[in-house]
Amino acid sequence: MTLSQCVFICSVLISGLSLVKVAWAEVLDVSVGWTKPPYVIEQGDTGFELDMVKAIFAELGHEIRFLYVPFGRSDSLLKTQKVDAALTMNRRMDLAGAVLSEPYITYHNTAISLKKRNLKIHSVSALENYAVIGFQNASVVLGMEYRLATANSPLYIELPDQQKQVELLLRGKVDVVVMDINIFNHLSKAVLGQDQMPNVTVHHLFAASPYRIAFRDPALKDAFNLKMVQFKSSSAYYKLLHKYEFLQ
Repeated sequence: MTLSQCVFICSVLISGLSLVKVAWAEVLDVSVGWTKPPYVIEQGDTGFELDMVKAIFAELGHEIRFLYVPFGRSDSLLKTQKVDAALTMNRRMDLAGAVLSEPYITYHNTAISLKKRNLKIHSVSALENYAVIGFQNASVVLGMEYRLATANSPLYIELPDQQKQVELLLRGKVDVVVMDINIFNHLSKAVLGQDQMPNVTVHHLFAASPYRIAFRDPALKDAFNLKMVQFKSSSAYYKLLHKYEFLQ
């Protein structure tokens, strides 16, 4: 093969790749739940989860337009083709017609108590002995054992305002809060202005909760999966972990 033939073939391949990228280079409408720092911060479309997703899609040539919706609304938006993708989804949700990515983020729900109380909580069932405040829909997300335990608790409330959860624990108004450890870490600093993790006991009672992105386009899902693997091995990913002070 001559040099001129090689140059011609390479130019054709590059042109083809460029055309593919141009064809995909569009603004994608993506649904996401309401503000949930440090994962999702609606003001500025930022937070660990959103920053990561934007970075991965940028590598694919896409811009993202986020649509903030209540819990459980994303599946209907996908079905009616009002969004291209939906964040923080899992296989238990009704996603007929959509395809799921590999897990891109993992939430770590825990039970948290004040260290000075010296509470010994080694099982989910033990929560029935304490006043507990959970995140909204915790009784759905965390399963039957949790529902039974909290049904017998002297006090059980679910709050959509997770900062209020943190405030009630730190003021000693409840025994236990149930929430993601990184959300607690972020909000407790916001409430008191300094790191509160040395002052609490984290009871690891629940399995990790991996989440996926639901896509209408299988090809876009496949492309996202590939780029996600690359991104998570990059320095940019570790900078995000450091920026949002994530506890692994």
